[in-house]
Amino acid sequence: MTLGDPVVLEIRFPGLANKQMIRGFVAWRRAGKHRTKLRAGLGIEFHNAEARRRDFLIAVAKGEIVEMVTRRHRRLPVQLVANWRVVFDRETHHSHIEDIGPGGAFLRTTEFLPPGTEIVLDVTPPGSLRALEIAGRVAWTRHSDGEEGIGIEFKARDAGGTRRLKELVRRLELLEAESAMDGEDISEVC
Repeated sequence: MTLGDPVVLEIRFPGLANKQMIRGFVAWRRAGKHRTKLRAGLGIEFHNAEARRRDFLIAVAKGEIVEMVTRRHRRLPVQLVANWRVVFDRETHHSHIEDIGPGGAFLRTTEFLPPGTEIVLDVTPPGSLRALEIAGRVAWTRHSDGEEGIGIEFKARDAGGTRRLKELVRRLELLEAESAMDGEDISEVC
C-alpha cells in the first residue's frame, strides 16, 4: 500500500456484538526492523465523514459505551447516490446513502420523516444501467448538525427481494475491495 490509498477497516471489540466498518486512507507507513523487533505498520487516517463512527469506536475502546443495540447485518460505509420518495407520493428527493447492509441503510438528508413512514429508494448498483427499487420504512432520525439523516429499515416482500439486497451489498463490497487495490476512492466511482 502507498500513501493516500483508500481503505475500509473492519474493527471488532470484545464488547461490541457487530463488526464496524470505517473508511479512511493510508497516512503513513513504517518499515519493520528485525533487530529491534519493531513491527512494520500503517497509519490510517479516517475520512471526515466518519467522525461520528470514529468517536463511537473510541468510546467503546475506552469502555464508555457498554450497552448498545445490535444489528443482524453489518453495514458497509459507502457514498451512493439515492433518489427516494414517500410511498404513494410522486415527489422525488435526491440524497445519498452513507452506509448500507442487507437490513437497512443510513440516508443523509435534512428532510425528516416520522419513524414508521414507508419510503421507496431508487439505487443504481455499480455496473448496472437500471435503478434497483427498494422498499423500506424510517426506523429513526438524526438531527445533529452536519450529521442529519434517517435510518432506513429495508422491507423485502419476498425471498427474491432479500437476495437482491444481499447481492447489492456484495457487489458494493467487491467494488470497495477492487478500488482499494487499484488506489481509487469508491465514492468517486458510485
